[in-house]
Amino acid sequence: MSRDYKKYTLGYQRENQSRKDEFNKQRIYELEERKENFDFIRKATGYSLTISQRTIPVAGFVREADVTKLWDVYQKIHNDTSRPIKISFNTFMIRLIAECLKSAPILNAHLKYRPFSATGTLTYKGKIEVSMPVILPDGRMLPLLLHDVGGKSLDEIAAAVKELERKLNNTIFDMALYEVSKHRMLGLALRGHILQAIATGITSFIGPHKVNLPPLKDRREYKKYEKYDDVLHGNDVGEGTICLSDLGSIYSGKGFATTSPILQPTTSVMAFGRVRDEDKVYKDENGNLQLKTIKVLPFTLLFDHKIGGFPDIVPFLNRFDELIESPEIMLEW
Repeated sequence: MSRDYKKYTLGYQRENQSRKDEFNKQRIYELEERKENFDFIRKATGYSLTISQRTIPVAGFVREADVTKLWDVYQKIHNDTSRPIKISFNTFMIRLIAECLKSAPILNAHLKYRPFSATGTLTYKGKIEVSMPVILPDGRMLPLLLHDVGGKSLDEIAAAVKELERKLNNTIFDMALYEVSKHRMLGLALRGHILQAIATGITSFIGPHKVNLPPLKDRREYKKYEKYDDVLHGNDVGEGTICLSDLGSIYSGKGFATTSPILQPTTSVMAFGRVRDEDKVYKDENGNLQLKTIKVLPFTLLFDHKIGGFPDIVPFLNRFDELIESPEIMLEW
């Protein structure tokens, strides 16, 4: 068997687009008039973002935190050669945020709200399921799920991230999104949006907005040779209980870490930028002005104002402050 389906997997695309991407980074594009229909990812995320933007009143907190002490601890962990997998800053922050969420479980909840009757139900989740946006080789972005982050050590989170990466490279992602789309259409139908579910199904497979899946022969090969545990599925993609974006991995400039709207039914979304050096003026014990260099982390927290107000997020912020001021405990994580 030729296994031609391999050319549709993300691993193959990454290997064969690396040089092209490097070239495109240095290229200035000529302006041209053209149209581009939404692909599967944009259709799925576009619907969720639009509904969320219409129905969720967002409140937020933005800060640039002094993480000088935290950075020193991270460097010790990152350079620890005894660990099975080198700990990235993204993994480090996922574990830190999970610890802070334990102090404010309302931010790790799902909200079911009924505008007509002004009633709502908060479901506090027993596990922290982190939705982590990942950029694909073609520039598209999608959320992958890290399960039960609150119950994992740093090494276990690093292993889970590596396992997601392995599955991602073996996956024909439009087929995984097809699986997600079927679940969402079923969800629309069950909530009474029958016509919308039908319209979504029709446009996904007919006309200019249809999904561009590989040829049937290659799809059959893919299902035949790729084991279930070797590829991503619908339960590996989605909103989870909290979305955490590492914007510092794609942009090194200054600025606050902004993020996307909160996605139903979650109650919060967070983002952090790249740690950078910043000069700070302070007074010493003699009252003289001194200059020192500190490490600064841009951080943003947005939450659904329907769940409450700023007092509800203070426990999270207090725990965050405790960890960046006394981060030595993270050496035991």
